[in-house]
Amino acid sequence: MSDKVVITGTGIVSSLGLSSSETWDAMLSGKCGIRPVNDFDVQGFECRTAAQVQGLDPAVPGIHPRDLRIMDKHSFMLMESTRSAYKQSKLDNGSVSPDETGYFAGMGMVDYNIEDILPAVLNSTDREGNLDYDKFFSDACRQIHPLWPLSMLNNISFCRVAIDLGIKGENTVFSPHADSGVHSIIEACNIVIEKKAEAALAGGVSEKVSPLSMARALWSGILNTSGNEAECRPFGKGRSGTVLGEGCGIISIELQSTAGKRNVPPLAAVTGYGTFFEAGKESNCPSSKAISLSMKKAIDRANLRPSDIDLIIAHADGTYIGDREEIKAIHRTFGRYIDKINVFSSKGALGHLLAGAPAVDVVLGIYILKNGIIPATYNSLPIDDDIEFNLVSREPLKTNPKRILVNSRSHEGQCASLIIEAVD
Repeated sequence: MSDKVVITGTGIVSSLGLSSSETWDAMLSGKCGIRPVNDFDVQGFECRTAAQVQGLDPAVPGIHPRDLRIMDKHSFMLMESTRSAYKQSKLDNGSVSPDETGYFAGMGMVDYNIEDILPAVLNSTDREGNLDYDKFFSDACRQIHPLWPLSMLNNISFCRVAIDLGIKGENTVFSPHADSGVHSIIEACNIVIEKKAEAALAGGVSEKVSPLSMARALWSGILNTSGNEAECRPFGKGRSGTVLGEGCGIISIELQSTAGKRNVPPLAAVTGYGTFFEAGKESNCPSSKAISLSMKKAIDRANLRPSDIDLIIAHADGTYIGDREEIKAIHRTFGRYIDKINVFSSKGALGHLLAGAPAVDVVLGIYILKNGIIPATYNSLPIDDDIEFNLVSREPLKTNPKRILVNSRSHEGQCASLIIEAVD
């Protein structure tokens, strides 16, 4: 289509910074946000590291203390990132009606805090420490905040942000894996193309790193359990699993004609996307065929050829089988052009942000297009012997990319790809 879908605003919160520029500068400097977990006791867990967000103020300006009681760290990350994208795209000046502004987000599970229910439980136990349900339901349960059940619905935070910004247009939440972040962006693109909205905010937010989120990731078999200082090694020769990360990425999307009327400069264009599902035979992560078809669909939708892609921001979460299947998929898709393809992954530095991962990668892609430099993939050396493409790994690479393909996948067979391009 001649009227391109463009990105006019971005927002990132990550373990390396509370803004897009801070995160970009840290990535370019070769910093890593993965450290020992300090928010809870990790004794008994086989993985004791994560990339946790620090310094985010829970006393959000403009939010009533009553509402803060049903918000948690993921809420504050989503609020900060969305506010940043909203402001940068100048949606805060009233140039787009609230009814014509959409909002979409990929979000994962929301876990309760034990402290929220502990007093009620302690006051319901008998002398032997057994729970007396009659006592709990007759009286002790009154000590639990009446809005507590709402705090565990992942769309509550999403709605709180929409209320804060006055967004009233098309909206939905996708859940729970990394591909959900891409689906939110796809939906935002479609509603502005179909004129169901003039602009839309889209992206994804990670889960808060907690005992329950850590347990889920361990149960799924994706975490690095090699020791106390576990790390994420995207496409690394000795990789043995991923590490959870906290963070959020949000972008503002509209048609180029709409941005022009509002005098808002486009940062990049979204020109293609593709999705596919097929679980591999050895694990539930997507097969190389599925990842390849996802990329091919995105390339075809953008009316491009594989040789037109300058950079792949790979999912590359450091899991042995997952990375192996993505390596095969990239080789299969780019064939004789494979030695000309540059590849980068952010997860060695930021950890796995789950639903937030692809949106953060899209924003990093915008900075790559703008600055003409690709950060080094942190902690990937020595790289997998089977790799034939150029994994940017030793140092940042100065280049002039025009088209970037972003990959994402779940650990249950889903995968999604997105293409962003520089705008002249």
